[in-house]
Amino acid sequence: MLLTGANGRGKTTLLESVGLLARLRSFRTKALRDCTQHGADGWRVEGSWADEAGPVRLGMVWRGNGRELEVDGRADSTVNEFWGRAMAVVAHGGDTVILEGGSAERRAGFDLLLAEIEPSRLGDLRQLREVCKQRSALLRNPRASRDEWEAWTTRLGELAQGLQPARQKLAEIFLPHLEMAHRGLTAGAEKLKVSYQPDDAVPGPGKERDRLWEVERERGINLTGPQRDDWDFKLGGKSLSRYGSEGQRRSACLGVRLAELALLRETRQRTPVFLVDDALKELDEERRKAFWKGIPADCQVLYATAHDRPKQEDSWVILEISPGEAKKQKG
Repeated sequence: MLLTGANGRGKTTLLESVGLLARLRSFRTKALRDCTQHGADGWRVEGSWADEAGPVRLGMVWRGNGRELEVDGRADSTVNEFWGRAMAVVAHGGDTVILEGGSAERRAGFDLLLAEIEPSRLGDLRQLREVCKQRSALLRNPRASRDEWEAWTTRLGELAQGLQPARQKLAEIFLPHLEMAHRGLTAGAEKLKVSYQPDDAVPGPGKERDRLWEVERERGINLTGPQRDDWDFKLGGKSLSRYGSEGQRRSACLGVRLAELALLRETRQRTPVFLVDDALKELDEERRKAFWKGIPADCQVLYATAHDRPKQEDSWVILEISPGEAKKQKG
């Protein structure tokens, strides 16, 4: 489906709404409160669709102090009940943050993919955030308790023992899909590699643990744990973020999204909705053609654009978006 219209008419908002229902987060902002229209008290998004897992109706409400989830019309649904009922992959204009941003951006993206492939990991990732929050608060306290620090550090080590091998496995199964997708985008002219870079293991009881306590207490920050892991992108053996052109970085990001799509189809036996928002800029015509060719024929695509008109327009359902209205056009 092609969503067209002038800038600022709501095309991206429609894609963002689908992304919220599938991924519980916006691809435009980290804070859900920022999705609220100026002057409004909150917002609501709901939708229904069906895939290989069957029909589903989902809703999310933000009332200013937190979100509420609905599954099949039932309010107060839990995250575990909601998560994974709908699936989406998002390619958007800000994707180059994967390469240009910090390790937290890359880690968050791959952790999202990990949770989609293994929904049971969602709980561990949420616990990791809580443990890091508690350790950070503790270390900022001049009278931090060693016993409390030990308890949180032990839990951090337990989470690392589960998450770091899972991330490594993800890297191993993701790379072949990335290489294939990127090879298609570049006609084999460039070789892209991504590797997982785990932080050192959380030390167990002993001298190394004692040293960690002293250094962390002195500096007041977390200095160990899987929240410090990173992912490294190389093109032709060189750092893509440092040496890649804008077009090469854009191609790599699109390769990542096509690889996500392929991996989710393989591991979950389901086809996510593919949301594409202003993601093809800086690409020449050949790479644009290769991108559309790389999307499976049975995948539903929502493509928001103000100016680009894909080839073979007659194969698209075209909606002209204006404030409060979506009008169907002839292809």
